[in-house]
Amino acid sequence: MNYIEPQISKSAFHCPLCGTFAHMRWCGFGRNHSPRPYTEAECSHCGEFTLWRIEETEENEVGHIIPSRGTMLFPDTGIAPLPEPDMPDDVKTDYEEAARISAKSPRGAAALLRLGLQKLCKHLGKNGENINSDIRSLSEDNILPPMVIKVADTVRITGNNAVHPGEMSEEDFDHVSSKLFDLLNFIVKKAITEPKELETLYQKVPEKPRVSAEEQDAKRRAKQT
Repeated sequence: MNYIEPQISKSAFHCPLCGTFAHMRWCGFGRNHSPRPYTEAECSHCGEFTLWRIEETEENEVGHIIPSRGTMLFPDTGIAPLPEPDMPDDVKTDYEEAARISAKSPRGAAALLRLGLQKLCKHLGKNGENINSDIRSLSEDNILPPMVIKVADTVRITGNNAVHPGEMSEEDFDHVSSKLFDLLNFIVKKAITEPKELETLYQKVPEKPRVSAEEQDAKRRAKQT
């Protein structure tokens, strides 16, 4: 399903601690019957809590005052989806740093994500110097679908503008940087996780039919050359 980002008072979203889409139970803080400007959400899946500072409140349909705007204080990972488990460590470092600063600096997050994408291209056998050409090459090698090329063009533009203030509005950066998190996760899943899963499945095939299939494939390749 699509990623549902954490939001104050929302009844369900993807938990930033376990990554599961789950129901959230909200509980406010008080002292001597006086409400405090903090609330927490308990994830029904992992049982862990996110801590939020309340910035605005509103009256809901039954007359209760509820938080309408706020900032997640814990975990300090931003509201981006968790990185894919198979994401290389050096790419994950840039990804997680971008997640922590995305709310305060969408421009900085976009630049970090572009750097992470360059590193990811190198992990996938490309030179990592030009995202645009690397993504096109990965598509030509049938490692990634052609549609990723269009997204990569946006990444390249964002990276250039990220170091030239004034060429994109903060709203543009906020929108683009949020999509770049999805892009990195998508590439990791398609280029690293899925091939690994297929290889695991292939190795479960009995040896005799597996060897026979490999021999037939080798003959087909020989005919093509």
